[in-house]
Formats: sequence, structure tokens, C-alpha cells
Amino acid sequence: VMFTGSTDVARLIARTLAGRLDDRGHTIPLIAETGGQNAMIVDSSALAEQVVFDVLNSAYDSAGQRCSALRVLCLQEDSADHVLHMLRGAMRELGVGNPDRLATDVGPVITDEARGIISKHIEAMQAKGRKVQALPLPEAAKHGTFVPPTLIEIDSIAELKREVFGPVLHVLRYRRSQLDQLLDAINATGY
Repeated sequence: VMFTGSTDVARLIARTLAGRLDDRGHTIPLIAETGGQNAMIVDSSALAEQVVFDVLNSAYDSAGQRCSALRVLCLQEDSADHVLHMLRGAMRELGVGNPDRLATDVGPVITDEARGIISKHIEAMQAKGRKVQALPLPEAAKHGTFVPPTLIEIDSIAELKREVFGPVLHVLRYRRSQLDQLLDAINATGY
């Protein structure tokens, strides 16, 4: 079996396959490509326009439902405000809606259950006092499994206990002198 998707679903498939055998009595192999907390580290020398373009494509394309989707944007604090200002402006230009329309940038997530899980994560971050910006959903996307493109500012990558498989980008500011600690924190996530 070959699978590409979230780590949680890969674990569920692995547990299910562990109890099954193929026609010859052999265990069924599983090859799983999963994502996790994919991070982009941006220092102050990066061209903000290119960063914003890459972030929009990676975090929100396919409604953030790719293993390779960007989950955590780490911005050096010297340039973070400038990049975030540009990113927020660019986010407002994203079209959310039916993916059969060329003007659509962000379609629905795969199921209502997925929408619920993502929405609970966003609500939990708001309840923790995190700064959350979500696009308003257009009228055509009010029904169905749409999740608005969302940006959440966090203080530590350790706040993320599991991957959020949807159009949610977490932003973490770091000091240049703390780059080694940031890398250690990213590596400690277990992904």
C-alpha cells in the first residue's frame, strides 16, 4: 500500500494493516510519505516579495492538504513585520471557492470531519490568546467543507502538538542569535 497524507492517517492505516495478511499470508507493506510541521526559515536578507509568493503557494495551495504544505513560517524578527504586512495583504487577494473555477485559489478541505478538526485548532489558538487572522469566507463558500486561509502567530513550535492538515499557517518570530535554538526546536517536533 502506498499513501501520501497526514501522519495521523498514516498511523491509522499502519495499525489497520498490521492486523491483515495478503493472499499468501504475508504482512502488507506500507509506504507512507507524510508531512508534519514543514517549516520555512526566512532571515532578514530574503526578498520579501519572493517569500510571500512562495508562502502563499506552499501554505494555501490545495487548501494546505499536501504533505509538503508549509505549516510554520519562521521569520527573523528584524524583517518579520514587513513580511507579515505584505503576506496579510496578499492573503486578502486569495479566492476561496469551488475549485472548478479558475479564479479559485483555495478550495474546500476533504471532509466535514477535517474541517471540524482544523476549526477546533484555530479556536484553541484564539482561546490561548494567539493572534489569528482568517479570511472571511465568501457567500458561495459558507456551505460545505471550506476553511478560510488562516495565519496564526505562535511563540514556540512546541505549541503545535500535531500537524494541521489544512490552509493554516503558523508564524514564529525568531532572533538571529537564536537560530540554533530554533533549528533544535524544529528537529524536536518528532516530524
